[in-house]
Amino acid sequence: MKKPIFHIRCDMEGVAGVVGMPQVTPGDPEYPQAREWFMQELLALVEGLLAGGAGDVSIFDEHWFGRNIDIARLPRGVRACCGKPPYRTDWAGGLDANCDGLILQGFHSMEGAGRLLSHTYEPDFKAIYINGKLVGEIGMETAIAGDFGVPLVMVAADSAGTAEARELVPGVVTVDTKISQAPFGAECHALPDVLDRIHAAAVAVAREIPPAAPWKTGPVGLVCVFKPGAYLDKLRKLFPGLFIADDTVQINAPSVTAAWADYWQAKLKVQAEL
Repeated sequence: MKKPIFHIRCDMEGVAGVVGMPQVTPGDPEYPQAREWFMQELLALVEGLLAGGAGDVSIFDEHWFGRNIDIARLPRGVRACCGKPPYRTDWAGGLDANCDGLILQGFHSMEGAGRLLSHTYEPDFKAIYINGKLVGEIGMETAIAGDFGVPLVMVAADSAGTAEARELVPGVVTVDTKISQAPFGAECHALPDVLDRIHAAAVAVAREIPPAAPWKTGPVGLVCVFKPGAYLDKLRKLFPGLFIADDTVQINAPSVTAAWADYWQAKLKVQAEL
């Protein structure tokens, strides 16, 4: 019997105890403690998957510069993609059609939700739409996985993030790391309790894949709306042909992965000039 294969995308804003951006900003005095909480969550997740019978586990570090994982603490055989190499049409950060499920750890709700640390990827984004559907990071990563026929099977996040995931993907297993009460405030569970729940959920997911279907969008119109600022100004100057309004870009592509890869190439060129 084939052992299931899982791919984890990890972030930090949705980790237990995190209620402010200084905690997840590399170089800030509060970052080392939050990174330790993050690592303990990630290890509980990975070890739970392996205990449940997973045959292979890979990880993509999405937070900030993608340099948050302490690889010395990962179990043997687990792979971590660090440094945030941009997705390509044929490569989505280590996720492919061989995976049985995508898992999101440390995620959060989208920009505009008004909940704990709500945002979409970076401060410049005001909104992202996939074929007219408003999405945040949870939705975008779910759609990219869907391009490869891989379902979102588990999410560990604050209560607003898990609610967003359940609305998007019925059947997904969720673990609340904390209860969102304000943009910078939450009821935080004791870390040992969170770790136990993440581990138990991971064991269960590995033993029996949840009945969540991949989100397959087909050809896509990716619409990105940006907040005013230097990034938007430079993007408009370098790529005027992408704009359908003063603050809005549209990229049409055969898949979400292809559209997001195209956007990333434009983003890298903009960042190089800022």
